[in-house]
Amino acid sequence: MDREELVQTIESCNSKQNALFLAKYIVENPIWIVFIFDLMENHSNKKAWKAAWVLDHVYLEKSNLLDEHIDTMIRNFMHIRCDSIRRIMSKLLSFYNIAEKVDGSFVNTCFDLLISETVAVAVKVNTMQILFNISQTYPELGAELKLILEEQIPNNTVAFKARAKRLLRRM
Repeated sequence: MDREELVQTIESCNSKQNALFLAKYIVENPIWIVFIFDLMENHSNKKAWKAAWVLDHVYLEKSNLLDEHIDTMIRNFMHIRCDSIRRIMSKLLSFYNIAEKVDGSFVNTCFDLLISETVAVAVKVNTMQILFNISQTYPELGAELKLILEEQIPNNTVAFKARAKRLLRRM
């Protein structure tokens, strides 16, 4: 498959079966992972979130393939405005210990997303997990996270409340 064929296949990816097929292809041909990240950079483009969807399945198929791309995921996460892509990127980042790789700007972005009223709940749940993971290395963030979670619980969804309560018990 060449670049154009891969783009066309991603653009026509309208089912989980297609996403799984593409993920398997990427796992077998990992050289395309960088290209998938490149496609995701244009957030306004429909193929960007489909590329992210495929990347999510790549992680499920063979998680260690993305290990060397954590810095790219962190960098991209900071600039994403599309909730579909942001949800997948935050989910993937929540699986990694990224505390030593991120700076205050990244942490502030996560806190901003967590308290925003316009951000999708899945993104909030994933960012609270990311912040919790970072707070395991930097305990001073734990107090701020705890305060925000306790403040946000009454005004949020069942999914938000469930994850927040689980993390609060672990703090």
